[in-house]
Amino acid sequence: MIELNFKDAFDSFERLKNESRWSQCYYAYLTAVCQGATGDEDGAQLVFKEVQKLFKRKNNQIEQFSVKKADRFRKQAPPRALCVLAAIEVLYLWKALPNCSLPNLQRMSQACHEVDDSSVIGLKYLLLGAIHKCLGNSEDAVQFFQRAVKDELCRQNNLYVQPYACYELGCLLLDKPETVARGRTLLLQAKEDYSGYDFENRLHVRIHAALASLRELVPQ
Repeated sequence: MIELNFKDAFDSFERLKNESRWSQCYYAYLTAVCQGATGDEDGAQLVFKEVQKLFKRKNNQIEQFSVKKADRFRKQAPPRALCVLAAIEVLYLWKALPNCSLPNLQRMSQACHEVDDSSVIGLKYLLLGAIHKCLGNSEDAVQFFQRAVKDELCRQNNLYVQPYACYELGCLLLDKPETVARGRTLLLQAKEDYSGYDFENRLHVRIHAALASLRELVPQ
């Protein structure tokens, strides 16, 4: 998946879905995402329908996330562009984007720009911000993260987008002395103003680490 070779990724995840004892639910979601990203939208929809049936670990955040994400595509065949976006989303959440090559990051950026579904606009901007951050385009990244923070529609469809974008924006602003105070404010906002979203504990750990490193540089 990290190489955007969705056919090979589909084959691997399908095998894991059928053979793994860890989380067939999650692997089913990844299988469907990659299948849809190859253009097999009808086949992907069938696998998205399997995700709910394989949901066994009710307190597992990854499986909860997979079920919520798959639910939309159980009802209608997922467009290829949204499946590609979902694949990039997984790479972002698992902090794999920094390991992607420059050409693949550029392909991801193009793929995000091709998505025009208003229901995922906040997610699109979050991912574009993360991609441009990896590309070293800090100014563009800041603008995309700002757009993601402002998108209210994501509160309905992708609740985690705003706090994660707020965190990402805060971290970028910490890099410049003149914006450190604003960056710290955004980190605290990400920590205190949002709750009940996917992978909340994971983000709180990252926020804590960022604030701790800031205190080392600028003793309070």
